[in-house]
Amino acid sequence: MNRQLIVLLAAEGISMLGSRITFVALPWLVLTSTDSALLAGVAGFAEMVPYILAGLIGGPIVDRVGPRPTAVVADAASVLAVAGIPLFAFYQSASLGVLLTLIALAGALRGFGDAAKRALLPRTIAAAGVSTERGTTLYDGVSRASTLVGLPLAGLLIAAFDPATVLLFDAATFAVAAVLIGALLRVGFADAAACDETEEHGYGAALRNGFRYVRDDRLILGVMSLLFVTNMFDQAYATVFVPVWVREGPHGPAALGVVGTAFGLGAVAGNILYTVIAPRLPRRRTFGICFFVGGPAQLVALAFTNEVWVVLATAAISGALMSTVNPILLAAVYRRIPAHMHGRVFSVLISVSWAGIPLGGVLGGWVTDVLGLRTAALLAAIGYLAVTAAPFVFPAWEALDRTEQAARKAVAAA
Repeated sequence: MNRQLIVLLAAEGISMLGSRITFVALPWLVLTSTDSALLAGVAGFAEMVPYILAGLIGGPIVDRVGPRPTAVVADAASVLAVAGIPLFAFYQSASLGVLLTLIALAGALRGFGDAAKRALLPRTIAAAGVSTERGTTLYDGVSRASTLVGLPLAGLLIAAFDPATVLLFDAATFAVAAVLIGALLRVGFADAAACDETEEHGYGAALRNGFRYVRDDRLILGVMSLLFVTNMFDQAYATVFVPVWVREGPHGPAALGVVGTAFGLGAVAGNILYTVIAPRLPRRRTFGICFFVGGPAQLVALAFTNEVWVVLATAAISGALMSTVNPILLAAVYRRIPAHMHGRVFSVLISVSWAGIPLGGVLGGWVTDVLGLRTAALLAAIGYLAVTAAPFVFPAWEALDRTEQAARKAVAAA
């Protein structure tokens, strides 16, 4: 494998590992401090809204400045922002508002960094000389492996230390990622020559072009709409439903990470299997079936049982099924977007898709407080089933298979 791709995957894996730990530690910190599922959701809201907005406004900047320098600056600044959260938490007089402000700043910086790294990925894949499917599958595999390691590690660290201290680990991972990308990666500089000379100039025009592109591409619009809703349900599951399930059952904090471990094991196994059999599978049907079954299954398990083994088994199966979703979407979308527009188009796509995440934490917390965990999880599962039927219903999703056929013809012609 090309060294440049290894460097990017290593930086992403280390950074994601820290983010997965924070993903568990932050809501647990707020939930145990306030005894409120709603405030645990608010903490997720405080991080994700700035994350989404920063990713959105950062797209044109990434295209103009270059994804590599943007990623390095954002990760370096994230070290200070994330480290500030536990430092302020050590003071008993620190208000929830101060902590939420620091969480928001950390989310905004991570949004800039992730937007840059998403634009770095297709450039690095091209430089490595590997296929788009193989590159995106490797990228997704790194993400899944980080989840596999990070979530149980978070549970163990929280059990051994307090959650505020655990956040320092995330700050260190940002520092490592910044050094790797800044010192060893040699792709992703700004390339003004690649820009379309007919485009309007200026930041506002670049951002409008990103929105226009997403609006005019029916497949990308469908992907964005579907992910907006499913991300909302996934966030409610991860940041509200699972912590409440752990707190109400005979489980200690380590169980927070065990559920994620089961999902991660299934996802890594599924990722490896999909890497082997992907060329023989139809994209749209594979994507639709795996999303329709794998997404709601975990919610149904929480709604109907307190048995840990049932929840873990369901999480593992869900992970295996869901491991196909990101590689299929990334490969299809990267092929459809011109290279010089990756930053702004992906900023729109990801920002709108992820706008459901902060809503999911708040709505999930509110419904859980009002109706209880089981009812809230069941309602989320029903909603998940309804929206993931879209690839079987709407013709725009047939473009997944057409994109696959076009790519095979291009390879054959070469």
